Amino acid sequence: MNTDQGGSGDGGFDEIRILGLDAPDDDVEPGRSVFGGDTPGDELPHWSAPPAGDVSGESGGGSDPWSGLDDGPRWSDDVPDDHESQQPVGDDLDAAAVFFDDGPLVTSATAEFDPPLMPPDEPLPDFSEPTDGEATAEPTSAAPMSTGPVAPGPDRGTPAPPAGGRDMTMAVVTGVGLGALALAAFRIGTDAAVALVTILLVLAAAEFFMALRRAGYQPAALLGVVAVGALNLAAYWRFEAAVPLVLGLTVLFSLFWYLTGIDRQAPLLNVSVTLFGVLYVGLLGSFAGLMLTDPNGTGMLLAAVLCTVGYDTGGLVVGRMFGRSPLSAVSPNKTTEGLIGGMAVSFAMAVLVVGQITPFGQDPGDLGSAFVLGIVVALAAPLGDLCESMIKRDLGLKDMGTILPGHGGLMDRFDALLFVLPATYYTARLMDLFTG
Repeated sequence: MNTDQGGSGDGGFDEIRILGLDAPDDDVEPGRSVFGGDTPGDELPHWSAPPAGDVSGESGGGSDPWSGLDDGPRWSDDVPDDHESQQPVGDDLDAAAVFFDDGPLVTSATAEFDPPLMPPDEPLPDFSEPTDGEATAEPTSAAPMSTGPVAPGPDRGTPAPPAGGRDMTMAVVTGVGLGALALAAFRIGTDAAVALVTILLVLAAAEFFMALRRAGYQPAALLGVVAVGALNLAAYWRFEAAVPLVLGLTVLFSLFWYLTGIDRQAPLLNVSVTLFGVLYVGLLGSFAGLMLTDPNGTGMLLAAVLCTVGYDTGGLVVGRMFGRSPLSAVSPNKTTEGLIGGMAVSFAMAVLVVGQITPFGQDPGDLGSAFVLGIVVALAAPLGDLCESMIKRDLGLKDMGTILPGHGGLMDRFDALLFVLPATYYTARLMDLFTG
């Protein structure tokens, strides 16, 4: 690049030339358009020159378009009544609905309304029928507000009240049949007890995952059922060290389940509920397999079952006879009197019956271990019962299933036992009742 400076010494550049390029054919003159068509005489006026031309507001005989405006300020009192700023806001829902082109506003009466996580203690008003002194608004013909695809979730409605009371005769027959089946398995041996417990846990897990699907979730039910059965068998065959391995594999295969497209909807949500079902039913239930690894495990498992049966029976009988005070909003049918009665019967079952069974009654006249177990079960069983009631209420269900006549589902019958199993296991551990 070559530059030629002027001789004035002011440091300005007169010309800039790039080497290798031909010189321009013509010279550029100030005031001339580079696009041609203009003459050097058509120069623009200097920016500091006064404006020239017609500035009087008249052009071509027309009037000034701004002449109709007032010179003075305009006050708010002069605003016309039909101006939009003078219209009422927020008083007329129909007017607001007309304003939106997409449809009426979403209210609690529309299908898009999402109720709270926990249903209220009192039922919501029925919007389909008019209240006293108030007529029901006619449905609008506008289409509901369009929304994007929504991940499947639970229909958290308040559970419908039961159509009738529990059939006590059928409940007693079913309970006696389950008890006889358990005693027969315990009598045959440990392998039969493990098989029975595994079958019951698998059925309970299937029931739980089906309840989740009825509520709108899409768990990996097959994977969850297999994991629940594997947890109990692995705990029995390979002891406590196998439980973390099965849980880790369950997490990995649950992620693969949704990654490969077997189920595609809301993977994070549905992986979570799948793992919760495995932990709730499988992990807590696997403590039965852990107890059965010990030569005295059959007696430990029988003690847990008997104390739980005592709690359920005592709570039902005392609650029906003397129940007056509601216990919790998550289970409106349970009463404080029933809770106290169930805990008392569970404790009495531990001292009077379990105290005669090895290992809790291995020393004649020593009821210390049975006494401690009675206290532990009396605290753990109500927690398991209430937690399952909370889950059913959140899912909008009265019973988890109908496989047991007079009782509902397996989860409805074994909800307290799921909490009692780990409580019994660790009580036996702390009291050094394991022979191994």
